[in-house]
Amino acid sequence: MVPGLKPAPGQLEVMPDGECVQRLRSNHIGRIALVDRDVRPLIFPVNYFFDEGLVAFRTSPGSKLDLAPGRHVSFEIDGWDPDTGIGWSVVVKGIAHDITNPRGAPTGRMRFWPVRPLAPGSRENWIGIWVDEITGRWFRTAAHRPTT
Repeated sequence: MVPGLKPAPGQLEVMPDGECVQRLRSNHIGRIALVDRDVRPLIFPVNYFFDEGLVAFRTSPGSKLDLAPGRHVSFEIDGWDPDTGIGWSVVVKGIAHDITNPRGAPTGRMRFWPVRPLAPGSRENWIGIWVDEITGRWFRTAAHRPTT
């Protein structure tokens, strides 16, 4: 969190852009939201890395690899700190691409990013979400009384 910058108690506030980016860079588990062929929403947890306006994650063959590339998707991270009473959420919107077989140096470099899936099994395929929009919100519970 930015020192001295906190949401007001009992109010939902827009998170500053810099704070959204900092949280994306300092977390490594999020959720990708996409729509299946029957137009039903799906949400999957993934380990990710964020840099250069791109969220990258590894996956195995299946729904994410079949449905995400070439489509608009959302990606979300969130958290809650019971000590401060602060909850937050950052949402990324963008277009997903299969970057498993890179076509150029920038995309090829992404495959060396530190993405370490926690789920068992092989995750040899890479998906990259090129960011169109990043938004964040945070709040502090009204009943929380800071100790400092």
